[in-house]
Amino acid sequence: MLLNKRGAALLQVLIVTAILAGMSTMILRLTLSRQLTSRKTRHTVSAQSVIESCMAEVNTLWAAKTPEVYAQDLKTCKMCANCEDNIYTCANVALDTQSYVVKAKMEQNTDANSASSPCRITYTIVDAMDKL
Repeated sequence: MLLNKRGAALLQVLIVTAILAGMSTMILRLTLSRQLTSRKTRHTVSAQSVIESCMAEVNTLWAAKTPEVYAQDLKTCKMCANCEDNIYTCANVALDTQSYVVKAKMEQNTDANSASSPCRITYTIVDAMDKL
């Protein structure tokens, strides 16, 4: 038993403070973890939305082709008639308050398991710039 009442009171205050500090630390870690996860998820969803907008633009480009040109371009994995290095650029793809530049590149599919699809298109987000 403690003989000094001031010492006992101080010890109780220190114990309560340590418990509160531990709880605060645990809550802070949980909050930061959720915030980082939320930020990563938001970034992934935004990137997917921007890429889907460019996919829609590429699909519109391909839908405008005649069946003969479409078949010939698909056979040679050619994106479009005036695409430089077989890369189509989707400029000013807007999402929220930013505008993005996305590049779609078509190339031969080298995967042995994909005999049904001789070509593949790779989408890359090149730049994000603030809207004016």
